[in-house]
Order: sequence, then C-alpha cells, then structure tokens
Amino acid sequence: MQEVIIGILFLAALFFMGRKLYRQYKAKDSCATGCEKCSPSSSKDFKMPEHLRN
Repeated sequence: MQEVIIGILFLAALFFMGRKLYRQYKAKDSCATGCEKCSPSSSKDFKMPEHLRN
C-alpha cells in the first residue's frame, strides 16, 4: 500500500514539473506562471534615446 501512495505522489510531482516546463517554453510574452501580470503591453511603442542612435 505504501508503494502505491509513493508512486502516486511521484507521478503527481512529474506531472506538475512537466506542466511548469511546458508553460515556460510555450509562453511568448510572460513568465512561466502563466498569470500574465508581467507581460509587456503590445500597444506601447519603444523610442530609442537620441544618445544611443547611430
């Protein structure tokens, strides 16, 4: 019975680790959590400062 419980816990841990890795590489504009709090806004234009232009 103990082996079954350990096996279930191990499979659950593998599932959550795999899901985290999948979300990390799937996400384009946000972090691995998928909450979209830290994603940059797409409507904001970036302007290069004058002293950095060639």
